Amino acid sequence: MDQQENNGFGPIFKPRGKAVTFASVVIATISGALLVFALWENEDKEGISFVFFATALLMLSVIAGELIRRVSMLAEEIRHKQTRYRGEWRRVLKSTFAFEYSSCILVVGTTSTLFVCYAMLQNYESFLRLDYAIFFILNCFVVPQLVFLVGLREPNTVEATMLNERDNKNVADGFAWNYYFGYLKLVLPRLEAQIAKSSEFRYKITKKKLYILVPKTCYVYDNIADADPRVTWAGDLTPCKINRGGIRERIYKQAVYRVEMSDKPGMTREYFFILEYASNLMSLYDMSLHEDAPFSRQERDDQVIIVLPQLKSFAKSANFF
Repeated sequence: MDQQENNGFGPIFKPRGKAVTFASVVIATISGALLVFALWENEDKEGISFVFFATALLMLSVIAGELIRRVSMLAEEIRHKQTRYRGEWRRVLKSTFAFEYSSCILVVGTTSTLFVCYAMLQNYESFLRLDYAIFFILNCFVVPQLVFLVGLREPNTVEATMLNERDNKNVADGFAWNYYFGYLKLVLPRLEAQIAKSSEFRYKITKKKLYILVPKTCYVYDNIADADPRVTWAGDLTPCKINRGGIRERIYKQAVYRVEMSDKPGMTREYFFILEYASNLMSLYDMSLHEDAPFSRQERDDQVIIVLPQLKSFAKSANFF
């Protein structure tokens, strides 16, 4: 794809959809159907019953194993009961044992329990066996702990980014929210009034907008002319004073820049506009170079691509466009 689209950023990341869920459903359905069909063709009804029994027993052991694994997590959270949970046991237990899809898990767990009990009552000689009990205990108490200890429960890069995108927990999301609430939401509603107060620029600025530079590398020049000498500083708008963060009449001001462009052969025309960097992006750049910050250059490049649509979304939702 053309890397020059989106002002040189290339393709903007699209939100992940439900393809993972769909693929899991398809794989589970096809695999289960083929197994049952093969047993049905061989008229192995006991084998079919075993498939359903084993599936229910496995599901039950997985749910029980996860609950038992979280007991070990509880041992750590108890140490932080006063500092993290205000000394409330209810918050400790809710934080440790809460599931996002608790209703679904409850239905699956209840159904599995009922089917296991029914299968044992109907055919106790086949299903009420010691080796099944050992298998169940191992899957509840041993396997989940081993999976956790060897690191198999660690989310991979795709899973981590999916969670961050879903919950808006990317580093870029934090920067975008901070920039919006800490700056844009304060200055943009006052921008036209500040332009009108400027006797020097009120008629020169034809587009009463704030143009924000989002550099792909996150590097922010102190002087925009260093990035592009065609753009020169023309002056500042009348400062806007807002009480903020304990500081009375904190000053917010925007710079006006000028660029000359050829209008007709031998003639040039001046354009004036309000321009500035999204200055907090420089922190992303500094983080990518700092040895103590676990933030690589590749992660920085990925995060800045997320910032762009976030800022557009904020501006549109607030009717700033």
